[in-house]
Amino acid sequence: MFADNWKISLRQVRRLLVLDVFGLSSLMLPGMFSTMTGADGFFCLLFGMAGGGVMLYLMGANLKHMKEDYYAYMKETAGSLIGDIFMVFYFLYFITLCGYVLYQTAVLILSWMLPDASFLWVAALLLLLAVFGTVRGIEGRARVYEIIFWFLGIPLFAMLFLSLREVDVDRWTPIVSTGQEKIWQGSLAFWVFLLPLNSILFLKPFCRKTEKLASCARTAMASVALADGVIYLILLGVFGAKTMGVLKRPVITLMGMINIPGGFFTRQDVVMVSVWFFALFALLHTGMFQSTLILNEMFHVQGGRASLVVVAILAFFLGMGFFQNAVLEEIYDIFQICMALPGMLGILAVLLLVRWIRNAPRLERKKGGKA
Repeated sequence: MFADNWKISLRQVRRLLVLDVFGLSSLMLPGMFSTMTGADGFFCLLFGMAGGGVMLYLMGANLKHMKEDYYAYMKETAGSLIGDIFMVFYFLYFITLCGYVLYQTAVLILSWMLPDASFLWVAALLLLLAVFGTVRGIEGRARVYEIIFWFLGIPLFAMLFLSLREVDVDRWTPIVSTGQEKIWQGSLAFWVFLLPLNSILFLKPFCRKTEKLASCARTAMASVALADGVIYLILLGVFGAKTMGVLKRPVITLMGMINIPGGFFTRQDVVMVSVWFFALFALLHTGMFQSTLILNEMFHVQGGRASLVVVAILAFFLGMGFFQNAVLEEIYDIFQICMALPGMLGILAVLLLVRWIRNAPRLERKKGGKA
């Protein structure tokens, strides 16, 4: 299922990363920022990018030392036991991400496209599609989403351009009026949405040119931050901070308000939901691919069909749990902020520290020899 001869280009990696981060962040961040910070949400994007830059620096530093795959690198650096513990942590992150995104995607479909449908059947169909895509391999996935990237991106930005005439720039004020605590909370929220970029740590065996993987993630982060910033300013200028905080999905609401010249297309909001459907589905697919890959490597499984079935079942029950119990969503938010974010930074820092400690005596001997 994960054949070694399947290699994707850096351009395809970059677009996969953009889709992974953009869908969920553009749907949820505008409402969160407007509630927490008002017009100061743009500063949260900047500070969140700074935190993401630290994370990407640590990722790039580890990628330079990685000879094979990430699992082998962790075992070589920190030992087999610690490497397995780290892999369990990554599995927990990606499988919970998979369940959460399944829940969000199904709710999106039920809210805007199929209001009379059952969550169970929508979630089951989404998982079947994700399973099929994972079986097809990362190369097929990359090629499909490369087409979708442009097919959906161009109409989205065309609609945003048409909405500019509705923007009232007076609603962008007042700025620098929010307390520091709220600014840092918003910045942390954006940083959490950048965590799926950690998937590049596992993609080295699947890429043609691996020396620029970290730069792909940096470009993806900057692209998403720019797109989210533009969307946030447009939404803020159209709705204002108070109204935007009440709307469930303000960016989709905006799509339904835009008047296309000629008036021949009156329900473009339903069609534009496909932009976020495919973006969320890409992230769901990433969560399933990464979770299956981790199980395969931990248990030395060839093919991985059994691992894929286990991941699909776990994701389904997690998605059902999120849908049926709102408390689980609050627990997931706490897990992301208090465990996933510091855990990922900690793992990357520990690996670099252990490697530096092991190499320090050798570096000293080299310096002594030169002297």
